Amino acid sequence: MNKIVKTSIAAALLSTALFANAAEAQQKIGYVNMQQVLMNLPQARNLEETVQEEFKSRIAEIEEIETKMKGLQEKAERDRNIMSQSEMQNMGRELELLDATRQVKTKGLREDMQRRGNELRDQLMAEVVRNAQALASEQKFDVVLSANSLVYANESFDLTDDVLKKMTGGN
Repeated sequence: MNKIVKTSIAAALLSTALFANAAEAQQKIGYVNMQQVLMNLPQARNLEETVQEEFKSRIAEIEEIETKMKGLQEKAERDRNIMSQSEMQNMGRELELLDATRQVKTKGLREDMQRRGNELRDQLMAEVVRNAQALASEQKFDVVLSANSLVYANESFDLTDDVLKKMTGGN
């Protein structure tokens, strides 16, 4: 019986000591809303324009094909009564070929533009994460979470605006 009492007292003292240390060393925890940072960054708003600029020659090529198609269609409508059957068939084949080429080029362009946009977004997201980590380190945070994984957090722990200021130079 004496041994049980001594063990219980030792356990109580040990747990009290552990809780006292935990209370003394409170962790500094924060969170960042990555989506909000991305939406408010000027770099993110310019992503689409950057991608458009990178692929402008391919966009122009597709527009040129569409212009040719429109011209052939107008010619077919205008000259329908004076064109022979074989000329109409040749023009129809040419239109089909141009349309098929346009569809293939458009699909490839769309996929390449989407891939490039994703690459640029991923690079920007990595920069956001680096800045959030640097800010957390500067302000001596123990843990910084993504707001997407939170159920609830007090707004005083929100570092979103600080990260945004860090990435935009305070503007």
